[in-house]
Amino acid sequence: MRFPLITRILFSIMASSTLFCCAAAAQNLTPVSGYEIYLGHNCRIQGSPGTCGTTFTGWTGIQPTDTGGFLPFPGTGQGVWSLQINYIGKPAFGGTTPQVTVIGGKWSFLYSNGTTKQGTVLNGSVTWPTDETSTVPNSFCHAGEALAQANITVAGGQPTVVVGCLHDLPAGSVIPPTVWGFFGF
Repeated sequence: MRFPLITRILFSIMASSTLFCCAAAAQNLTPVSGYEIYLGHNCRIQGSPGTCGTTFTGWTGIQPTDTGGFLPFPGTGQGVWSLQINYIGKPAFGGTTPQVTVIGGKWSFLYSNGTTKQGTVLNGSVTWPTDETSTVPNSFCHAGEALAQANITVAGGQPTVVVGCLHDLPAGSVIPPTVWGFFGF
């Protein structure tokens, strides 16, 4: 039963003031798992040094428990997805404030029945816990995982969110870095 996990996810979304506006638009949560496959490249974003093109990709499904978690390929086999972001900041353990501010990107989702969804990433944040043995407060992420959340648009549809957990630190300890979470559609 995933009800406790979904409740914690929705609470986590609503607790974030930047995502509260779009939480109501999320009608269903589509669980996903995957990898960070490209760390991105140096760029300038709104005149500041940033990282562009960081790419995550994966498949549908998470671990079928109340606590969730990364589900290895092929997952549930219902679809595949890709998300590319641009951001300012530095991935690092550190605590309760976002270490990374997401500023733009794009995403796509291909279902096994051939239907697709795609859109843009508007904004968001990534917050790592204090260290690899702690969790981000009020999140559903496991110890050492960052809470990543972003407002996205769905082409031809309403704004919604993507929220998940990223395990990529300490650098080089998880190769490739894993991600799991939910698209809000």
